[in-house]
Amino acid sequence: MRCGNVYKLKTVGGEVCHAATTSRKEPWAVVHARLGHIPYKRYEQLLTMADRVPRIADAPSDHVCAGCCMGKMREDNFSRSPEKTVKSAGVLDLVHSDVMNPMQTKTPGGCTYAVTFIDDFSPHVTVYFMKKKSEVLEKFKMFKADMANATGRKNKRIR
Repeated sequence: MRCGNVYKLKTVGGEVCHAATTSRKEPWAVVHARLGHIPYKRYEQLLTMADRVPRIADAPSDHVCAGCCMGKMREDNFSRSPEKTVKSAGVLDLVHSDVMNPMQTKTPGGCTYAVTFIDDFSPHVTVYFMKKKSEVLEKFKMFKADMANATGRKNKRIR
């Protein structure tokens, strides 16, 4: 039966809900993946807390599934130990630099690249825009000269 843009459906049975269950047991790897890669201890807790939790056919092994392994991966870019971190003692002792990949939108001057120079000691950041990536050395020489004029110090290290 249609009422405007809505279809009304006549159901038989009133307020009773039906649910299908199975007594079939699944392998631990399948249940583990279906439940969002939960550890076995959490699975045991879930068994005591809820009904109709899928049952497992085999005991879990010490094998770590590929999904869990990927989820636990991370990459340390820099050393976390304080004795290995490089700290600068003054302005221009250590300068970090990076070249930005070509931008999709050109600047009004037609530049598509950018190079940054960040002083490790101070909050000073210098950005130069470039039309070609090959201009990086020229921009570094400009940065070095500008900083020598402004601070009276020379750049010791660049990273």
